[in-house]
Amino acid sequence: MTGWQVEVTHAIKETGLSFNTDAVFALPPKTSEVRLFELDNGTMSQARLAREVWDYERYAGHRVWEGARGTIGNTFPFWQRHRYTRSQTFPRLHVVLAGKEEHLLDNRLRALADDVKGIAVAVWVNTLPRLQRGDPWYEIGVDGPDGRRECYPEPIGR
Repeated sequence: MTGWQVEVTHAIKETGLSFNTDAVFALPPKTSEVRLFELDNGTMSQARLAREVWDYERYAGHRVWEGARGTIGNTFPFWQRHRYTRSQTFPRLHVVLAGKEEHLLDNRLRALADDVKGIAVAVWVNTLPRLQRGDPWYEIGVDGPDGRRECYPEPIGR
């Protein structure tokens, strides 16, 4: 890890989408990649937690048109032009579940996996007790830029 930030705002003014990521960790500069982290202390509803995870897909799916007036131009992922300019893929989201008894966290993990089935961003999840024991992350979402392009409309050029 080469750096980190907390409470990072991800916003797209044109769509009204805005949310905060609990932490963003930068990996060594050779890859220029980052990882996103959400910590759920068990205080929000299951539906709200799922909506927050889906916000990442909406953010990753938004595209912007670039090109001088009168030229053909092209569209590009908003995140790649305005937030993570050196990343090749949309950052992986890690969701850490904490704040409740372990069996309740396990139930929450399974429910979250069901709620985000089909999401087109990489989402890994685990409970804090399992992470403290050294258990691996569970992958519940797979990065799919082509799938995002199908779900989110292309911006209209000038």
